[in-house]
Amino acid sequence: MATAAVATGLVERLPMGELMDRIQLEQFKHDELYHREISRLTTQAKLKHMALHFAKYAGNLMESGGDHAAFKRIVTDVFVIATSTANALNVRLANELTDVAAISMDSMAAMSEALTINAGRMAAACEKLDHLEDYPFRPVIKAAAIELLRASLSVCLKEGWVIQELVSWRLQPIKEKSIFYGKL
Repeated sequence: MATAAVATGLVERLPMGELMDRIQLEQFKHDELYHREISRLTTQAKLKHMALHFAKYAGNLMESGGDHAAFKRIVTDVFVIATSTANALNVRLANELTDVAAISMDSMAAMSEALTINAGRMAAACEKLDHLEDYPFRPVIKAAAIELLRASLSVCLKEGWVIQELVSWRLQPIKEKSIFYGKL
């Protein structure tokens, strides 16, 4: 399956694996440059931080009242944080996202359900890790992050949104807040 990728302002067609490799690397660079306070955390603390993001997005989606612009922003944010989560776990998404077109995320309600369920699973895994319970926290967190990536990509496919353009749109204001913007 091919999809679009943004390269120096132009859109080019790339296979899903190559696209995800690029997206992951760009997200890693972004996190290192613009979220140093998070990228320097332990993996356990980073994963808790990501679980809190997903919980926030689940609440935001419920509060959005069906607003399409808010939905687009939240889907993008879910994709970004799920990518960061995969990076924290050292998971190559090109190996995990081979059947995105087969997923059908056909409504805000379906996305809200997927987000709420997977945010809850991730939070439960983080909580069990705090207690050092005998629990497969890493596979659960990985599966939740991948499911959220698949759901957000599915919405993008259905809506005709280009994920790379959405990610750039969401990350640009964060970059501009940095005193080093334009110098990094």
